[in-house]
Amino acid sequence: MKNTYFPWIKKRGVQNKRGFTLTEILLAVMIMGLIAVALASLTRAASREAGVGRSRVMLRNNLSTFLRVLRNDMNSASRVDYIAGTLGSVGNTAVPLLRLSKNLDAEGNQIITTLTSNSTSDTLDASRITYCFQRGSDQTNIVPSGAYRGGKIYRVVNNVSETGNTQYPTCTYLAENNVVLSNVKYIDDSSYPVPLFAAHSLSRDWTKSLLTIRIITEINSKPIINDVVEEVFAMPMGF
Repeated sequence: MKNTYFPWIKKRGVQNKRGFTLTEILLAVMIMGLIAVALASLTRAASREAGVGRSRVMLRNNLSTFLRVLRNDMNSASRVDYIAGTLGSVGNTAVPLLRLSKNLDAEGNQIITTLTSNSTSDTLDASRITYCFQRGSDQTNIVPSGAYRGGKIYRVVNNVSETGNTQYPTCTYLAENNVVLSNVKYIDDSSYPVPLFAAHSLSRDWTKSLLTIRIITEINSKPIINDVVEEVFAMPMGF
C-alpha cells in the first residue's frame, strides 16, 4: 500500500538524511558567541564588584583600627597640648596633627597618686604622643584638582618615665612601624579640608577636651573607592 500521508517514509525506515546548511551553522556559532560574550561580561562585572567590595572593607577596617587607637589615647590622656586644625598647604615633610600628654599635669610634671593604705606615693608612667601626617604624591584621576592620595598618619610615643625627657617626639625619622593609617587623602580646601584635626566649638580653649577629626581614605581605581569619617572625641576626665 502506498504511503500517501508521509511520502518521505519508505518501507525500510526514515530516509531523512538531510544535514545542516552553512547558514544554520554560522547562525549557531554566532548565537554561541553572543552567549559567551554575555557570560564573560557578567563574570568581569561580578569580579569588579567583588574587588570593590574587598577594597571598601579594607578601607573601613583600617579606619576603624585607627579610630580605636586614637580613642584609647584620648581616653587615657590628661591633656591635649596641640591640635593642628586646618593644615593648609603642606609639602612632602611630615607635620604634626595632634599632641597628647598622658599622666602629665598642666606644668608638664608627672602626676603623683597617694596610696592611702600605706601613705606612700607613686609616680604614674607618663608619655607624650604625637600624631604626624605625611602627604602622598598620587594625583592621578583625582577630585578636586590639587588633592593628593597615598598619605600616611604616624603615631610616635615618648615614654617620659623611661627617658626623663618631657619633650614631644618630632615628626622626623618616622618608621613604617609607626604608621597607624595609610591611603589618606589630602585636600587643601577651605570648604572641606582633610585631614582635619581641630578643637570642637564647644571645647574649652585651654583644655581642648573635645576633638573633631575628618579623614578621607582613597584608592586610585576604577571606580574610585574611598571612605570618609568625621567624628568628635571627648576626654573622659575633661582636664
